Amino acid sequence: MSAYTKIAVTVPTATYEAVERVRRRLGKSRSAAVALALQEWLRGPEMSDADRQYIEAYLRQPERIDEVRAIAAQATAHWEPWVEAESQARRPRVEHRRERARRRASR
Repeated sequence: MSAYTKIAVTVPTATYEAVERVRRRLGKSRSAAVALALQEWLRGPEMSDADRQYIEAYLRQPERIDEVRAIAAQATAHWEPWVEAESQARRPRVEHRRERARRRASR
């Protein structure tokens, strides 16, 4: 079993409230949320020089939208085309549920 050390920290109220909202939504304990944040913070300096250079270059010259579109087109070229009939087959069931809800509400 790992050893643990208890710490107390003071943070701005807005930060505390934001952390509480997110950790509750994720189902994490406050200790788990703080431990994860500290682990990620410690990993920052471990970023390789190559990673750092890539990020700095990207920030200086982000991808153009035409480049992003070209990459997306290549990445999805093997996908089957969307068939509208398949999506239509599901709609009557959804409409049926809505109609049933309307009938119940009108009673």
